Amino acid sequence: MPAKTSPEDFAALVRRSGLPLSEVEQAEIYLGWTHLEAMLERLRMPLRPREVEPAVTFRPDGAAS
Repeated sequence: MPAKTSPEDFAALVRRSGLPLSEVEQAEIYLGWTHLEAMLERLRMPLRPREVEPAVTFRPDGAAS
């Protein structure tokens, strides 16, 4: 899945952040940006039922629920 943010827009984000990255470092980070965008999109999904959260069903004592 390609990133929604273009390399040019990503470069602008890096400049705005003030991070002193070389072009090689920036290109390597951009490769992982695709995955981060996908994770952020899943976090923003509305109306997720509480059952999808593993903490709701976790039992620290190990007992079956």
